[in-house]
Amino acid sequence: MTRKKLLLVYTLNQTFHWFIVGLLIPVMALLQLEKGLDLFQIGITMAIYSGTVFLLELPTGGLADAIGRKRVYLISLGMRFLASLVILIAWNLTTVAVGFFFTGVARALSSGTIDAWFVDEFNKIEPEGNLQEALARAGTFIPAGLGVGALIGGLLPMSLGKITSQVPGWGVYSANLIAVGALDIVQFLLTSMLVVEHLHPDKSSDIWSGFKQTPEVISTSVQYGVKDRVILMLLVSTLAWGLGLSGLENLWQPQVKNILGSDSQTWIFGLLSTGYFLAGSLGYILITPICRLFKDNYPKVLFGTRLLMGTFFFLLALQGSLAGFAVFYLTLFVFNGMSNPPHAAVFNAQIPEAKRSTLMSFESFFLQIGGLLGSLVMGYIANTVSIPIAWFVGSGILSVSSLVYFFLPMVERK
Repeated sequence: MTRKKLLLVYTLNQTFHWFIVGLLIPVMALLQLEKGLDLFQIGITMAIYSGTVFLLELPTGGLADAIGRKRVYLISLGMRFLASLVILIAWNLTTVAVGFFFTGVARALSSGTIDAWFVDEFNKIEPEGNLQEALARAGTFIPAGLGVGALIGGLLPMSLGKITSQVPGWGVYSANLIAVGALDIVQFLLTSMLVVEHLHPDKSSDIWSGFKQTPEVISTSVQYGVKDRVILMLLVSTLAWGLGLSGLENLWQPQVKNILGSDSQTWIFGLLSTGYFLAGSLGYILITPICRLFKDNYPKVLFGTRLLMGTFFFLLALQGSLAGFAVFYLTLFVFNGMSNPPHAAVFNAQIPEAKRSTLMSFESFFLQIGGLLGSLVMGYIANTVSIPIAWFVGSGILSVSSLVYFFLPMVERK
Protein backbone atom coordinates (compact mmCIF):
# COMPACT_ATOMS: atom_id res chain seq x y z
CA MET A 1 0.00 0.00 0.00
CA THR A 2 1.32 3.43 -0.95
CA ARG A 3 1.40 6.39 1.45
CA LYS A 4 -1.34 8.12 -0.52
CA LYS A 5 -3.64 5.09 -0.47
CA LEU A 6 -2.97 4.49 3.23
CA LEU A 7 -3.90 8.07 4.09
CA LEU A 8 -7.03 7.83 1.92
CA VAL A 9 -8.18 4.59 3.57
CA TYR A 10 -7.55 5.94 7.07
CA THR A 11 -9.31 9.25 6.37
CA LEU A 12 -12.29 7.53 4.78
CA ASN A 13 -12.60 5.02 7.61
CA GLN A 14 -12.42 7.52 10.44
CA THR A 15 -14.51 10.21 8.76
CA PHE A 16 -17.25 7.70 8.08
CA HIS A 17 -16.91 6.26 11.61
CA TRP A 18 -17.44 9.62 13.26
CA PHE A 19 -20.15 10.57 10.76
CA ILE A 20 -22.11 7.55 12.06
CA VAL A 21 -21.44 8.63 15.67
CA GLY A 22 -22.72 12.11 14.82
CA LEU A 23 -26.12 10.78 13.75
CA LEU A 24 -27.05 10.15 17.39
CA ILE A 25 -25.52 13.26 18.98
CA PRO A 26 -28.52 15.62 18.52
CA VAL A 27 -31.13 13.10 19.71
CA MET A 28 -29.37 11.05 22.41
CA ALA A 29 -31.48 12.40 25.28
CA LEU A 30 -34.62 12.88 23.19
CA LEU A 31 -34.50 9.25 22.09
CA GLN A 32 -34.50 8.09 25.68
CA LEU A 33 -37.32 10.43 26.64
CA GLU A 34 -39.28 8.91 23.76
CA LYS A 35 -38.70 5.49 25.34
CA GLY A 36 -40.36 6.73 28.53
CA LEU A 37 -37.27 7.51 30.65
CA ASP A 38 -37.09 10.59 32.86
CA LEU A 39 -34.07 12.86 33.27
CA PHE A 40 -32.73 10.94 36.27
CA GLN A 41 -32.98 7.65 34.39
CA ILE A 42 -31.18 9.20 31.43
CA GLY A 43 -28.40 10.09 33.84
CA ILE A 44 -28.28 6.43 34.90
CA THR A 45 -27.94 5.14 31.33
CA MET A 46 -25.21 7.66 30.50
CA ALA A 47 -23.37 6.68 33.68
CA ILE A 48 -23.57 3.03 32.60
CA TYR A 49 -22.14 3.99 29.20
CA SER A 50 -19.31 6.05 30.70
CA GLY A 51 -18.50 3.46 33.34
CA THR A 52 -18.35 0.69 30.75
CA VAL A 53 -15.94 2.65 28.59
CA PHE A 54 -13.86 3.52 31.65
CA LEU A 55 -13.56 -0.08 32.83
CA LEU A 56 -12.92 -1.63 29.42
CA GLU A 57 -10.61 1.01 27.93
CA LEU A 58 -7.34 -0.69 28.88
CA PRO A 59 -8.44 -4.33 28.46
CA THR A 60 -9.72 -3.70 24.93
CA GLY A 61 -6.56 -1.81 24.02
CA GLY A 62 -4.53 -4.75 25.23
CA LEU A 63 -6.74 -7.09 23.22
CA ALA A 64 -6.08 -5.06 20.06
CA ASP A 65 -2.33 -5.32 20.67
CA ALA A 66 -2.72 -9.07 21.22
CA ILE A 67 -4.89 -10.12 18.25
CA GLY A 68 -4.76 -7.19 15.83
CA ARG A 69 -6.32 -3.73 15.55
CA LYS A 70 -8.51 -4.40 12.50
CA ARG A 71 -10.06 -7.50 14.08
CA VAL A 72 -10.97 -5.68 17.31
CA TYR A 73 -12.38 -2.71 15.37
CA LEU A 74 -14.64 -5.05 13.38
CA ILE A 75 -15.83 -6.56 16.66
CA SER A 76 -16.61 -3.03 17.88
CA LEU A 77 -18.81 -2.42 14.83
CA GLY A 78 -20.70 -5.62 15.57
CA MET A 79 -21.23 -4.47 19.15
CA ARG A 80 -22.46 -1.05 18.02
CA PHE A 81 -24.90 -2.70 15.61
CA LEU A 82 -26.17 -4.86 18.48
CA ALA A 83 -26.48 -1.78 20.70
CA SER A 84 -28.59 0.04 18.08
CA LEU A 85 -30.84 -3.00 17.72
CA VAL A 86 -31.33 -3.35 21.48
CA ILE A 87 -32.15 0.34 21.97
CA LEU A 88 -34.47 0.26 18.94
CA ILE A 89 -36.67 -2.43 20.52
CA ALA A 90 -36.17 -1.27 24.14
CA TRP A 91 -39.27 -0.41 26.15
CA ASN A 92 -38.07 0.51 29.66
CA LEU A 93 -35.07 1.61 31.72
CA THR A 94 -33.54 -1.88 31.95
CA THR A 95 -33.61 -2.58 28.22
CA VAL A 96 -32.34 0.89 27.32
CA ALA A 97 -29.55 0.48 29.88
CA VAL A 98 -28.53 -2.82 28.25
CA GLY A 99 -28.31 -1.02 24.92
CA PHE A 100 -26.09 1.69 26.38
CA PHE A 101 -23.91 -0.96 28.00
CA PHE A 102 -23.27 -2.44 24.56
CA THR A 103 -22.65 1.08 23.22
CA GLY A 104 -19.95 1.54 25.86
CA VAL A 105 -18.40 -1.82 24.96
CA ALA A 106 -18.32 -0.77 21.30
CA ARG A 107 -16.71 2.57 22.14
CA ALA A 108 -14.02 0.94 24.26
CA LEU A 109 -13.28 -1.66 21.58
CA SER A 110 -12.86 0.95 18.85
CA SER A 111 -10.50 3.13 20.92
CA GLY A 112 -6.87 2.84 19.87
CA THR A 113 -7.50 0.46 16.96
CA ILE A 114 -7.60 2.07 13.51
CA ASP A 115 -5.47 4.99 14.75
CA ALA A 116 -2.79 2.55 15.92
CA TRP A 117 -3.09 0.59 12.66
CA PHE A 118 -2.50 3.76 10.64
CA VAL A 119 0.57 4.80 12.61
CA ASP A 120 2.13 1.33 12.32
CA GLU A 121 1.51 1.09 8.56
CA PHE A 122 2.69 4.67 8.01
CA ASN A 123 5.95 3.93 9.83
CA LYS A 124 6.46 0.84 7.67
CA ILE A 125 5.92 2.75 4.42
CA GLU A 126 7.83 5.91 5.41
CA PRO A 127 10.04 5.31 8.48
CA GLU A 128 11.27 8.91 8.31
CA GLY A 129 7.94 10.38 7.18
CA ASN A 130 6.15 13.32 8.78
CA LEU A 131 3.43 11.69 10.89
CA GLN A 132 2.17 15.04 12.17
CA GLU A 133 1.46 16.25 8.65
CA ALA A 134 -0.32 13.00 7.75
CA LEU A 135 -2.49 13.13 10.88
CA ALA A 136 -3.30 16.78 10.21
CA ARG A 137 -4.47 16.00 6.66
CA ALA A 138 -6.74 13.23 7.88
CA GLY A 139 -7.96 15.33 10.79
CA THR A 140 -9.18 18.02 8.43
CA PHE A 141 -12.01 15.74 7.34
CA ILE A 142 -12.77 13.73 10.50
CA PRO A 143 -14.34 16.55 12.60
CA ALA A 144 -16.23 17.70 9.50
CA GLY A 145 -17.67 14.19 9.16
CA LEU A 146 -18.84 14.34 12.76
CA GLY A 147 -20.41 17.75 12.18
CA VAL A 148 -22.23 16.66 9.02
CA GLY A 149 -23.44 13.55 10.82
CA ALA A 150 -24.85 15.70 13.62
CA LEU A 151 -26.65 17.91 11.09
CA ILE A 152 -28.19 14.94 9.29
CA GLY A 153 -29.00 13.36 12.65
CA GLY A 154 -31.13 16.39 13.42
CA LEU A 155 -32.98 16.09 10.11
CA LEU A 156 -33.68 12.34 10.19
CA PRO A 157 -36.54 12.53 12.75
CA MET A 158 -38.24 15.10 10.52
CA SER A 159 -37.98 12.89 7.42
CA LEU A 160 -37.48 9.15 7.95
CA GLY A 161 -38.90 9.58 11.44
CA LYS A 162 -42.36 10.16 9.97
CA ILE A 163 -42.24 6.58 8.70
CA THR A 164 -40.69 4.93 11.77
CA SER A 165 -43.20 6.61 14.06
CA GLN A 166 -45.94 4.57 12.39
CA VAL A 167 -44.36 1.30 13.62
CA PRO A 168 -45.67 0.09 17.03
CA GLY A 169 -43.02 0.54 19.72
CA TRP A 170 -40.93 2.90 17.59
CA GLY A 171 -40.89 6.69 17.32
CA VAL A 172 -39.43 9.48 15.23
CA TYR A 173 -35.97 9.04 16.76
CA SER A 174 -35.91 5.35 15.83
CA ALA A 175 -34.91 6.63 12.39
CA ASN A 176 -31.48 7.58 13.76
CA LEU A 177 -30.94 4.10 15.21
CA ILE A 178 -31.91 2.43 11.94
CA ALA A 179 -29.49 4.69 10.04
CA VAL A 180 -26.66 3.89 12.49
CA GLY A 181 -27.28 0.15 12.22
CA ALA A 182 -27.42 0.18 8.42
CA LEU A 183 -24.28 2.30 8.08
CA ASP A 184 -22.42 0.08 10.57
CA ILE A 185 -22.93 -2.79 8.14
CA VAL A 186 -21.50 -0.64 5.34
CA GLN A 187 -18.55 0.35 7.54
CA PHE A 188 -17.90 -3.30 8.41
CA LEU A 189 -17.73 -4.26 4.73
CA LEU A 190 -15.57 -1.27 3.79
CA THR A 191 -13.14 -1.93 6.63
CA SER A 192 -12.92 -5.62 5.76
CA MET A 193 -12.03 -4.80 2.15
CA LEU A 194 -9.88 -1.68 2.48
CA VAL A 195 -7.97 -1.99 5.76
CA VAL A 196 -5.01 -4.35 5.35
CA GLU A 197 -3.11 -5.14 8.56
CA HIS A 198 0.28 -6.81 8.62
CA LEU A 199 0.28 -8.68 11.93
CA HIS A 200 3.42 -9.45 13.87
CA PRO A 201 4.20 -13.16 14.28
CA ASP A 202 3.74 -12.89 18.05
CA LYS A 203 0.10 -11.81 17.75
CA SER A 204 -2.49 -14.46 18.59
CA SER A 205 -4.38 -16.11 15.79
CA ASP A 206 -7.54 -16.60 17.84
CA ILE A 207 -9.51 -14.34 20.14
CA TRP A 208 -9.39 -16.65 23.19
CA SER A 209 -5.58 -16.74 23.17
CA GLY A 210 -5.64 -12.97 22.80
CA PHE A 211 -7.82 -12.64 25.89
CA LYS A 212 -5.36 -14.76 27.87
CA GLN A 213 -2.48 -12.52 26.75
CA THR A 214 -4.31 -9.27 27.51
CA PRO A 215 -3.41 -8.93 31.25
CA GLU A 216 0.30 -9.32 30.49
CA VAL A 217 0.09 -6.87 27.57
CA ILE A 218 -1.64 -4.27 29.76
CA SER A 219 0.82 -4.71 32.63
CA THR A 220 3.96 -4.33 30.52
CA SER A 221 2.50 -1.43 28.51
CA VAL A 222 1.41 0.57 31.55
CA GLN A 223 4.78 0.03 33.23
CA TYR A 224 6.48 1.22 30.06
CA GLY A 225 4.27 4.31 29.87
CA VAL A 226 4.88 5.31 33.49
CA LYS A 227 8.64 4.82 33.24
CA ASP A 228 9.00 6.78 29.99
CA ARG A 229 9.35 10.45 30.97
CA VAL A 230 7.94 11.86 27.73
CA ILE A 231 4.90 9.58 27.73
CA LEU A 232 4.19 10.34 31.39
CA MET A 233 4.36 14.09 30.76
CA LEU A 234 2.00 13.76 27.80
CA LEU A 235 -0.41 11.72 29.92
CA VAL A 236 -0.41 14.50 32.52
CA SER A 237 -1.12 17.00 29.74
CA THR A 238 -4.04 14.88 28.54
CA LEU A 239 -5.41 14.66 32.08
CA ALA A 240 -5.24 18.46 32.39
CA TRP A 241 -6.94 18.87 29.00
CA GLY A 242 -9.88 16.72 30.11
CA LEU A 243 -10.02 18.46 33.48
CA GLY A 244 -9.93 21.97 32.04
CA LEU A 245 -12.22 21.62 29.03
CA SER A 246 -14.90 19.40 30.59
CA GLY A 247 -16.50 22.47 32.16
CA LEU A 248 -16.78 24.10 28.74
CA GLU A 249 -18.28 21.06 27.05
CA ASN A 250 -20.83 20.54 29.83
CA LEU A 251 -21.75 24.16 30.50
CA TRP A 252 -21.63 26.05 27.20
CA GLN A 253 -25.30 25.41 26.42
CA PRO A 254 -26.55 26.70 29.80
CA GLN A 255 -24.27 29.73 29.40
CA VAL A 256 -25.63 30.50 25.92
CA LYS A 257 -29.13 30.12 27.34
CA ASN A 258 -28.21 32.66 30.05
CA ILE A 259 -26.93 35.06 27.39
CA LEU A 260 -30.03 34.66 25.20
CA GLY A 261 -32.49 34.61 28.09
CA SER A 262 -34.10 31.37 26.83
CA ASP A 263 -33.40 28.22 24.82
CA SER A 264 -36.22 28.71 22.31
CA GLN A 265 -33.83 29.57 19.47
CA THR A 266 -32.52 26.04 19.11
CA TRP A 267 -30.96 26.72 15.71
CA ILE A 268 -28.28 28.77 17.48
CA PHE A 269 -27.20 25.74 19.52
CA GLY A 270 -27.07 23.64 16.35
CA LEU A 271 -25.06 26.28 14.53
CA LEU A 272 -22.53 26.57 17.36
CA SER A 273 -22.24 22.77 17.53
CA THR A 274 -21.48 22.58 13.81
CA GLY A 275 -19.07 25.49 14.13
CA TYR A 276 -17.24 23.58 16.88
CA PHE A 277 -16.46 20.70 14.51
CA LEU A 278 -15.56 22.97 11.58
CA ALA A 279 -13.26 25.03 13.82
CA GLY A 280 -11.43 21.83 14.69
CA SER A 281 -11.02 21.06 10.98
CA LEU A 282 -9.59 24.54 10.41
CA GLY A 283 -7.08 23.92 13.17
CA TYR A 284 -5.93 20.74 11.44
CA ILE A 285 -5.45 22.69 8.20
CA LEU A 286 -3.40 25.43 9.85
CA ILE A 287 -1.10 23.33 12.01
CA THR A 288 1.20 21.88 9.32
CA PRO A 289 2.47 25.24 7.98
CA ILE A 290 2.82 26.47 11.57
CA CYS A 291 4.91 23.41 12.46
CA ARG A 292 7.09 24.05 9.41
CA LEU A 293 7.52 27.66 10.54
CA PHE A 294 8.86 26.39 13.87
CA LYS A 295 10.98 23.73 12.11
CA ASP A 296 8.83 20.91 13.50
CA ASN A 297 9.65 21.80 17.10
CA TYR A 298 6.46 20.19 18.35
CA PRO A 299 6.93 20.92 22.08
CA LYS A 300 7.25 24.64 21.33
CA VAL A 301 4.16 24.59 19.09
CA LEU A 302 2.15 22.65 21.68
CA PHE A 303 3.19 25.04 24.43
CA GLY A 304 1.86 27.96 22.38
CA THR A 305 -1.43 26.34 21.35
CA ARG A 306 -2.25 25.15 24.87
CA LEU A 307 -1.42 28.57 26.35
CA LEU A 308 -3.64 30.26 23.74
CA MET A 309 -6.45 27.81 24.55
CA GLY A 310 -6.26 28.85 28.21
CA THR A 311 -6.20 32.54 27.26
CA PHE A 312 -9.22 32.33 24.96
CA PHE A 313 -11.09 30.25 27.52
CA PHE A 314 -10.55 33.06 30.05
CA LEU A 315 -11.77 35.67 27.55
CA LEU A 316 -14.77 33.48 26.68
CA ALA A 317 -15.88 33.52 30.32
CA LEU A 318 -16.06 37.33 30.16
CA GLN A 319 -18.46 37.46 27.22
CA GLY A 320 -21.98 38.78 27.68
CA SER A 321 -23.13 38.82 24.05
CA LEU A 322 -23.80 35.98 21.63
CA ALA A 323 -21.45 37.42 19.00
CA GLY A 324 -18.56 37.69 21.44
CA PHE A 325 -19.25 34.22 22.79
CA ALA A 326 -19.27 32.69 19.30
CA VAL A 327 -15.97 34.34 18.30
CA PHE A 328 -14.00 33.21 21.35
CA TYR A 329 -15.72 29.81 21.56
CA LEU A 330 -14.89 28.88 17.95
CA THR A 331 -11.38 30.35 18.09
CA LEU A 332 -10.62 28.29 21.18
CA PHE A 333 -11.48 25.12 19.27
CA VAL A 334 -9.34 26.15 16.33
CA PHE A 335 -6.35 26.03 18.71
CA ASN A 336 -7.68 22.77 20.13
CA GLY A 337 -7.68 21.25 16.65
CA MET A 338 -4.19 22.59 16.01
CA SER A 339 -2.80 20.84 19.09
CA ASN A 340 -3.99 17.31 18.27
CA PRO A 341 -1.66 16.27 15.38
CA PRO A 342 1.66 17.37 16.95
CA HIS A 343 0.64 15.88 20.31
CA ALA A 344 -0.20 12.59 18.62
CA ALA A 345 3.05 12.69 16.63
CA VAL A 346 5.17 13.12 19.78
CA PHE A 347 3.17 10.48 21.65
CA ASN A 348 3.43 7.90 18.87
CA ALA A 349 7.14 8.59 18.39
CA GLN A 350 7.69 7.24 21.92
CA ILE A 351 5.55 4.12 21.59
CA PRO A 352 6.81 0.74 20.34
CA GLU A 353 4.47 -0.85 17.83
CA ALA A 354 3.65 -3.84 20.04
CA LYS A 355 2.26 -1.56 22.79
CA ARG A 356 0.61 1.13 20.64
CA SER A 357 -3.09 0.28 21.09
CA THR A 358 -2.72 -0.25 24.84
CA LEU A 359 -0.88 3.02 25.40
CA MET A 360 -3.37 4.90 23.22
CA SER A 361 -6.13 3.43 25.38
CA PHE A 362 -4.08 4.35 28.46
CA GLU A 363 -4.03 7.97 27.27
CA SER A 364 -7.79 7.84 26.67
CA PHE A 365 -8.09 6.46 30.22
CA PHE A 366 -6.31 9.57 31.54
CA LEU A 367 -8.57 11.78 29.43
CA GLN A 368 -11.68 10.19 30.90
CA ILE A 369 -10.36 10.55 34.45
CA GLY A 370 -9.72 14.24 33.77
CA GLY A 371 -13.15 14.64 32.21
CA LEU A 372 -14.87 12.93 35.13
CA LEU A 373 -13.05 15.01 37.76
CA GLY A 374 -13.58 18.17 35.73
CA SER A 375 -17.30 17.51 35.36
CA LEU A 376 -17.66 17.15 39.13
CA VAL A 377 -15.43 20.10 40.09
CA MET A 378 -16.62 22.54 37.40
CA GLY A 379 -20.23 21.51 37.90
CA TYR A 380 -19.95 22.17 41.64
CA ILE A 381 -18.32 25.58 41.12
CA ALA A 382 -20.87 26.56 38.46
CA ASN A 383 -23.77 25.52 40.68
CA THR A 384 -22.49 27.19 43.86
CA VAL A 385 -20.88 30.31 42.34
CA SER A 386 -21.29 30.79 38.58
CA ILE A 387 -20.38 29.36 35.20
CA PRO A 388 -17.82 32.12 34.41
CA ILE A 389 -15.95 31.40 37.67
CA ALA A 390 -15.83 27.69 36.78
CA TRP A 391 -14.43 28.65 33.38
CA PHE A 392 -11.78 30.88 34.98
CA VAL A 393 -10.61 27.81 36.90
CA GLY A 394 -10.64 25.71 33.72
CA SER A 395 -8.66 28.33 31.80
CA GLY A 396 -6.09 28.40 34.60
CA ILE A 397 -5.68 24.62 34.44
CA LEU A 398 -5.15 24.73 30.67
CA SER A 399 -2.68 27.60 30.90
CA VAL A 400 -0.60 25.97 33.64
CA SER A 401 -0.61 22.64 31.79
CA SER A 402 1.14 24.34 28.85
CA LEU A 403 4.29 24.19 30.99
CA VAL A 404 4.32 20.42 30.50
CA TYR A 405 5.10 21.03 26.82
CA PHE A 406 7.58 23.79 27.69
CA PHE A 407 9.71 21.31 29.62
CA LEU A 408 9.11 18.47 27.19
CA PRO A 409 12.38 17.39 25.56
CA MET A 410 12.65 17.77 21.80
CA VAL A 411 11.68 14.39 20.36
CA GLU A 412 13.03 13.04 17.10
CA ARG A 413 10.26 13.15 14.51
CA LYS A 414 8.93 9.73 13.49
